[in-house]
Amino acid sequence: QDVDVDFALDSGCVAHIMDASVDAPGYQLRESEGSRRGLSFVVGNGERIMNEGEVVLNLDAPDGQGGSQPLRSVFQSAKVHRPLMSVSQICDNGFKCIFEKDKATVVDQDEQPRFVCRRSGGLYLSPMKLRAPTPPFGRQERKP
Repeated sequence: QDVDVDFALDSGCVAHIMDASVDAPGYQLRESEGSRRGLSFVVGNGERIMNEGEVVLNLDAPDGQGGSQPLRSVFQSAKVHRPLMSVSQICDNGFKCIFEKDKATVVDQDEQPRFVCRRSGGLYLSPMKLRAPTPPFGRQERKP
């Protein structure tokens, strides 16, 4: 079943991160390089939070034109208060983040919008639809 989740763009995050146990119902947490090595994330107040693994999410992101764009992305899991999308990770994957007074737009190499975030206070939030997880090999039907 699909779930609505607000994702925040974060220029200080080194990776997309969320608390998968809370914000990704039905998704399977798998070991990541960071969780395997016992690594943690350092948050704004200097506290460390453990990397618990990763999930691969299927999302529908608002395109700012009344429609949506499918988006599939890996999120690290740790005990954070809200799902965060890493600006540096977005840019490392060939996209641009354009920040304005009331919104931020993530565009692809052709300057086409991939998703839009609305500004709420000091945060840029994108309400995305978290789609139901897909099985790794799809469904197979048996022939009679």
